[in-house]
Amino acid sequence: MKTLIEFGQWDDTQVVLSIGSGAGWWEVNLICQQPVAELILLDENTDVLTTEDVDEAVDYFGKKHKISLTTPIHLLHVDAAQLPLEPESIDQIWLLNSLHEMADPAGVAAEIARVLRPDGVVLVEEIVASQPGETHEGCGMALFEEVELKRIFSLVDLHCIQQTPKDAEAFYLKFGRTFDS
Repeated sequence: MKTLIEFGQWDDTQVVLSIGSGAGWWEVNLICQQPVAELILLDENTDVLTTEDVDEAVDYFGKKHKISLTTPIHLLHVDAAQLPLEPESIDQIWLLNSLHEMADPAGVAAEIARVLRPDGVVLVEEIVASQPGETHEGCGMALFEEVELKRIFSLVDLHCIQQTPKDAEAFYLKFGRTFDS
Protein backbone atom coordinates (compact mmCIF):
# COMPACT_ATOMS: atom_id res chain seq x y z
CA MET A 1 0.00 0.00 0.00
CA LYS A 2 2.77 2.43 0.89
CA THR A 3 4.30 1.97 -2.57
CA LEU A 4 0.97 2.78 -4.24
CA ILE A 5 0.49 5.88 -2.08
CA GLU A 6 3.97 7.14 -2.99
CA PHE A 7 3.45 6.20 -6.64
CA GLY A 8 -0.01 7.77 -6.90
CA GLN A 9 0.78 11.06 -5.17
CA TRP A 10 -2.85 12.10 -4.66
CA ASP A 11 -3.90 14.72 -2.15
CA ASP A 12 -6.90 15.99 -0.24
CA THR A 13 -8.01 18.34 -3.04
CA GLN A 14 -8.60 15.56 -5.56
CA VAL A 15 -11.62 13.57 -6.65
CA VAL A 16 -10.78 9.89 -7.11
CA LEU A 17 -12.81 7.26 -8.96
CA SER A 18 -12.03 3.60 -8.40
CA ILE A 19 -13.39 1.35 -11.14
CA GLY A 20 -14.05 -2.29 -10.27
CA SER A 21 -13.64 -1.52 -6.60
CA GLY A 22 -15.37 -4.56 -5.19
CA ALA A 23 -16.28 -3.74 -1.59
CA GLY A 24 -13.89 -0.76 -1.53
CA TRP A 25 -11.67 -2.30 1.12
CA TRP A 26 -8.33 -1.30 -0.45
CA GLU A 27 -9.55 2.14 -1.48
CA VAL A 28 -10.76 2.99 2.02
CA ASN A 29 -7.44 1.81 3.45
CA LEU A 30 -5.59 4.05 0.99
CA ILE A 31 -7.62 7.19 1.70
CA CYS A 32 -7.37 6.64 5.45
CA GLN A 33 -3.61 6.92 4.98
CA GLN A 34 -3.74 9.71 2.37
CA PRO A 35 -7.14 11.47 2.22
CA VAL A 36 -8.85 12.80 -0.92
CA ALA A 37 -11.60 15.38 -1.37
CA GLU A 38 -14.06 12.75 -2.64
CA LEU A 39 -13.93 9.03 -3.38
CA ILE A 40 -16.27 7.38 -5.87
CA LEU A 41 -16.37 3.59 -5.75
CA LEU A 42 -17.73 1.86 -8.84
CA ASP A 43 -18.66 -1.77 -9.16
CA GLU A 44 -21.56 -3.19 -11.16
CA ASN A 45 -22.17 -5.93 -8.62
CA THR A 46 -24.65 -4.64 -6.03
CA ASP A 47 -23.97 -7.69 -3.84
CA VAL A 48 -20.26 -6.84 -3.61
CA LEU A 49 -20.29 -3.04 -3.28
CA THR A 50 -22.66 -2.19 -0.44
CA THR A 51 -22.99 0.71 1.96
CA GLU A 52 -22.68 -1.72 4.85
CA ASP A 53 -19.37 -3.13 3.61
CA VAL A 54 -17.93 0.32 2.92
CA ASP A 55 -19.03 1.51 6.37
CA GLU A 56 -17.35 -1.55 7.87
CA ALA A 57 -14.11 -0.74 6.02
CA VAL A 58 -14.27 2.90 7.15
CA ASP A 59 -14.74 1.78 10.74
CA TYR A 60 -11.98 -0.85 10.58
CA PHE A 61 -9.35 1.32 8.89
CA GLY A 62 -10.33 4.39 10.89
CA LYS A 63 -9.50 2.46 14.07
CA LYS A 64 -6.38 0.89 12.55
CA HIS A 65 -4.98 4.25 11.42
CA LYS A 66 -6.43 6.13 14.42
CA ILE A 67 -8.32 8.68 12.33
CA SER A 68 -11.87 9.80 11.76
CA LEU A 69 -12.34 9.63 7.99
CA THR A 70 -14.23 12.65 6.67
CA THR A 71 -13.82 11.98 2.94
CA PRO A 72 -17.23 11.66 1.27
CA ILE A 73 -17.58 8.24 -0.37
CA HIS A 74 -20.13 7.67 -3.13
CA LEU A 75 -21.14 4.30 -4.59
CA LEU A 76 -21.96 3.69 -8.25
CA HIS A 77 -23.40 0.45 -9.60
CA VAL A 78 -23.01 0.98 -13.34
CA ASP A 79 -21.15 -0.38 -16.34
CA ALA A 80 -17.68 1.18 -16.35
CA ALA A 81 -17.98 1.70 -20.10
CA GLN A 82 -20.94 4.07 -19.46
CA LEU A 83 -19.92 6.39 -16.63
CA PRO A 84 -22.65 8.79 -15.45
CA LEU A 85 -20.05 11.49 -14.71
CA GLU A 86 -19.36 14.89 -16.21
CA PRO A 87 -16.49 15.25 -18.68
CA GLU A 88 -13.15 16.18 -17.11
CA SER A 89 -14.51 15.83 -13.56
CA ILE A 90 -12.07 13.30 -12.06
CA ASP A 91 -8.47 13.90 -10.94
CA GLN A 92 -7.40 10.27 -10.52
CA ILE A 93 -8.87 6.99 -11.63
CA TRP A 94 -7.82 3.75 -9.98
CA LEU A 95 -8.07 0.31 -11.57
CA LEU A 96 -6.78 -1.97 -8.83
CA ASN A 97 -6.50 -5.47 -10.27
CA SER A 98 -9.78 -4.99 -12.12
CA LEU A 99 -9.33 -4.06 -15.78
CA HIS A 100 -8.69 -7.65 -16.87
CA GLU A 101 -12.16 -8.55 -15.53
CA MET A 102 -14.02 -5.95 -17.61
CA ALA A 103 -16.01 -7.06 -20.66
CA ASP A 104 -15.03 -3.99 -22.70
CA PRO A 105 -11.60 -2.67 -21.64
CA ALA A 106 -11.40 -0.35 -24.67
CA GLY A 107 -14.81 1.11 -23.83
CA VAL A 108 -13.74 1.59 -20.23
CA ALA A 109 -10.56 3.36 -21.39
CA ALA A 110 -12.64 5.67 -23.62
CA GLU A 111 -14.87 6.61 -20.69
CA ILE A 112 -11.82 7.13 -18.48
CA ALA A 113 -10.37 9.52 -21.06
CA ARG A 114 -13.70 11.40 -21.18
CA VAL A 115 -14.08 11.94 -17.42
CA LEU A 116 -10.40 12.43 -16.56
CA ARG A 117 -9.23 16.02 -16.12
CA PRO A 118 -6.57 17.11 -18.64
CA ASP A 119 -3.82 16.85 -16.01
CA GLY A 120 -5.35 13.78 -14.34
CA VAL A 121 -3.79 10.35 -14.04
CA VAL A 122 -4.92 6.76 -14.12
CA LEU A 123 -3.33 4.32 -11.69
CA VAL A 124 -3.45 0.72 -12.80
CA GLU A 125 -2.43 -2.26 -10.71
CA GLU A 126 -2.38 -5.41 -12.81
CA ILE A 127 -0.65 -8.73 -12.93
CA VAL A 128 0.91 -8.69 -16.37
CA ALA A 129 0.95 -11.93 -18.36
CA SER A 130 4.40 -13.44 -18.66
CA GLN A 131 3.22 -15.43 -21.69
CA PRO A 132 0.29 -15.15 -24.12
CA GLY A 133 -2.98 -16.65 -22.90
CA GLU A 134 -2.04 -16.60 -19.20
CA THR A 135 -5.02 -16.28 -16.85
CA HIS A 136 -5.51 -14.72 -13.43
CA GLU A 137 -5.33 -17.41 -10.79
CA GLY A 138 -8.13 -15.90 -8.69
CA CYS A 139 -10.80 -15.18 -11.31
CA GLY A 140 -9.70 -17.26 -14.29
CA MET A 141 -9.87 -14.27 -16.66
CA ALA A 142 -7.16 -13.62 -19.26
CA LEU A 143 -4.35 -11.31 -18.17
CA PHE A 144 -3.02 -8.51 -20.35
CA GLU A 145 0.42 -8.60 -21.82
CA GLU A 146 2.21 -5.34 -21.00
CA VAL A 147 2.15 -4.08 -24.58
CA GLU A 148 -1.62 -4.74 -24.89
CA LEU A 149 -2.39 -2.95 -21.63
CA LYS A 150 -0.46 0.11 -22.78
CA ARG A 151 -2.07 -0.02 -26.24
CA ILE A 152 -5.60 0.08 -24.78
CA PHE A 153 -4.83 3.40 -23.12
CA SER A 154 -2.75 4.83 -25.96
CA LEU A 155 -5.78 4.49 -28.26
CA VAL A 156 -7.49 7.17 -26.13
CA ASP A 157 -4.37 9.34 -25.88
CA LEU A 158 -3.36 8.17 -22.41
CA HIS A 159 0.23 7.02 -22.22
CA CYS A 160 2.27 5.22 -19.59
CA ILE A 161 4.21 7.96 -17.85
CA GLN A 162 5.55 5.85 -14.98
CA GLN A 163 5.76 2.19 -14.05
CA THR A 164 7.07 0.34 -11.03
CA PRO A 165 6.84 -3.26 -9.84
CA LYS A 166 4.39 -3.98 -7.04
CA ASP A 167 5.77 -7.45 -6.39
CA ALA A 168 7.12 -10.42 -8.38
CA GLU A 169 4.07 -10.59 -10.67
CA ALA A 170 2.17 -7.28 -10.56
CA PHE A 171 2.96 -3.75 -11.68
CA TYR A 172 1.74 -0.27 -10.89
CA LEU A 173 1.37 1.79 -14.06
CA LYS A 174 0.51 5.48 -14.23
CA PHE A 175 -1.17 6.79 -17.38
CA GLY A 176 -1.67 10.40 -18.34
CA ARG A 177 -1.90 12.69 -21.30
CA THR A 178 1.33 13.87 -22.83
CA PHE A 179 1.52 17.40 -24.09
CA ASP A 180 4.06 18.86 -26.48
CA SER A 181 5.82 21.87 -25.01
